[in-house]
Amino acid sequence: MIKTSPERLGNYVYHLLAIVFIAMTLRKTETKSTESTFAMGLVMSLGTGIQLLTGLILTYIFMQTVMPDLFPTFGYFLMLRFAQGPGQSYSLGRSWESSGFERAGDIGLTFAAIGYIWAALIGVIIIFYLKKKYYLNSSIEKISPQQQKGVIKDIKEQPIAGKLTTDTAAIDGFSFQIATVIFVYALTYIVLKGVETGLLSINKNSEQIHRLVSTVWGLHFIFAALIAIPIKKIIHKLGWGNLLNNGLLTRISGISLDFMVTASIAAISIPILLRYLGVIITLTTVGGLITVYFVFHEIRRSGLKYPFERIAGLYGTLTGTLSSGLTLIRILDKDFKTIAAHDQVFGAGMAAPVIAPLILSFTVPLFGLNSSNPELYYLYTLLGVFIYIFGLSVFWRRYIRRFNKSKQNKKTS
Repeated sequence: MIKTSPERLGNYVYHLLAIVFIAMTLRKTETKSTESTFAMGLVMSLGTGIQLLTGLILTYIFMQTVMPDLFPTFGYFLMLRFAQGPGQSYSLGRSWESSGFERAGDIGLTFAAIGYIWAALIGVIIIFYLKKKYYLNSSIEKISPQQQKGVIKDIKEQPIAGKLTTDTAAIDGFSFQIATVIFVYALTYIVLKGVETGLLSINKNSEQIHRLVSTVWGLHFIFAALIAIPIKKIIHKLGWGNLLNNGLLTRISGISLDFMVTASIAAISIPILLRYLGVIITLTTVGGLITVYFVFHEIRRSGLKYPFERIAGLYGTLTGTLSSGLTLIRILDKDFKTIAAHDQVFGAGMAAPVIAPLILSFTVPLFGLNSSNPELYYLYTLLGVFIYIFGLSVFWRRYIRRFNKSKQNKKTS
């Protein structure tokens, strides 16, 4: 009998997150991008920022009223879980525990479970509501029985999972993909260990240094992706690119994501949930409703083609994961005939560097914990995030205005 605990399940989430990032980074990527792809990346970044701002404002209200001891980074969980994923939420939450945020990793997993309720249950409800009310004449096809049941019975319709790139007499092709992913993860561990040793050599007794070390380990998935990029380039430079197969790498990331989701839900701590129930319900409810309004409002007025499919994809991504967004798109566009799925995937890649400063902004309130006025650092963070989101909003509206103007000029010419 295998014994499990929230800590053990949380560790599964932590490691599977890095595997997802490595497998997806090693895939061969298309270079084609369009103006609509960039638009989706922008609106995705803006939605993520609005979720963070919502979380920070609500957390500040709780800190000033009924929960003065609430940890200053609590509000980040709304963005980390809703717009990022359970792995990021748990990983960074666990890194905050060394700064005094008790059971932060478990809290992140609790947000994860609620996020999936919004993505799956409420996402499907929203799709069917919008279909009846606004999109009766849309391109949506009738949902097939196999989509409803989630099982493909007809052997001819079952898609190919991937192609073997090695002779199985030497090594199984799928095993080779897994070995490559594990190799990159091993390199990631070595690099992070080196960073940890370097930081501790500066001053191993400094609380700030130890906090920074925890933050670095919490961001291991970013390091993993950054290390996978040059490894992929070296493999292709050596002429071995044919050994990597997108289908098999997608299976690795898909399996890891499925188990990560399962582990994140199973690892929920009931005592922690009850302790922060009011704050968690408030943040997720307000954040979820704002996300629904934001996605619907911004996509409808954007003028982008296939608005319904884009609403579904963006909503799923901003409450679950990119896979959740693609799943909701597939309910409407079974064979991905529209460019909505393409724009969602590549838009997410374009959004990553834009979202990075929002994620890293948590270092400011953490840095202020040992200062004489930690509240001032929190307000600095709030102001900085607001200015950043305001700039994104202005840029988004100008870009979409120019995009629509260019589209009209092409029609008239």
